[in-house]
Amino acid sequence: MSAVDSIVAFGAALRVAGLPVGTGRIVAFREAAELVPPEDLYWAGRATLVTRRDEIAVYDRVFREVFGSAPRRPERLPHPRRRLRIAGAAELGGRPVEAAAPQDAALASPAEVLRLKSFANCTPEELLALAPLMARLRLAVPVRRTRRRAAARSGSSDLRRTLRRALRTGGEPIELAWRARRRRRRRLVLLLDVSGSMGAYSRALVVFAHAALRADPRFEAFSFGTRLTRLTRALATSSPDEALRRAALQTEDWDGGTRIGETLKTFLDEYGHPGLARGAVVMICSDGLEVGDPELLRAQMERLHRLSYRVVWLNPLKENPDYAPLARGMQAALPRIDVFASGHSLGSLEDVAATLSEWG
Repeated sequence: MSAVDSIVAFGAALRVAGLPVGTGRIVAFREAAELVPPEDLYWAGRATLVTRRDEIAVYDRVFREVFGSAPRRPERLPHPRRRLRIAGAAELGGRPVEAAAPQDAALASPAEVLRLKSFANCTPEELLALAPLMARLRLAVPVRRTRRRAAARSGSSDLRRTLRRALRTGGEPIELAWRARRRRRRRLVLLLDVSGSMGAYSRALVVFAHAALRADPRFEAFSFGTRLTRLTRALATSSPDEALRRAALQTEDWDGGTRIGETLKTFLDEYGHPGLARGAVVMICSDGLEVGDPELLRAQMERLHRLSYRVVWLNPLKENPDYAPLARGMQAALPRIDVFASGHSLGSLEDVAATLSEWG
């Protein structure tokens, strides 16, 4: 087996073991392996294929199975603890002011800390702890009137029911019946960017999609990078951890490149126009770092805007107050976006949910 075949087999084994190893990471591993001596192959893979601490144990096990052995990891030196000290006095208006006696600060609850913490800074354990909090998030998607009609207290007259009731009163239509068009909640469609630039947020957004789909069976979820993958069935499980594992196995381009225009065209051609996006609320979660043709993205966003009810774009880079949508992809998509938010934390998702409820 050649070196390239071994690297590809190693990447496939990691994916089977549950790590989100996409084509982009495998290519980076192959390029790194060509630059280092054979004894450093383990560390080349660690640097390119592993992004979180909890993945190291799985990586070591699969590395031993494929390549035979893994080097011993060096021991870490303990970091010295740092303490913060409050000065005894401070200058205020030229006069020394004695500091107040130390008091026990009121600590925020763990749920409140997680609500405000950026997904990029969350550990795998914290992401799983966010799952029940996201399950409480109510996405009040607006309702719409359907073509079907049902009995109502007011509306248009229901001649058939009126005549049927008249049989009870000797043929006299004393009690009139009415009907009105039924109302049904609009569909929510989630398009999740799982490319390499979104690696710090992809898992949290999959957990969010898992919670949203459990709220309504008509909701849909897709992932995209260089291709489009339908995740609705993969996320149809009660366990968020299992949903993450299924999504990672089903998505072949996880941590790869980003071609938003091409994947959006695929979605509209195969799913959007046949019915999924018609009159729906479409939520795109991406940083907008498009590597494809921005004109194609602009054209597909115009199609999506005409077809859907509202288009929501969540860009975690917007967490930074100094962020400006200067990327080509964002500039092409921005004119056709109804709500542009960050979606970098649970608190920001709650703000988006509040915006959706205002449309009702």
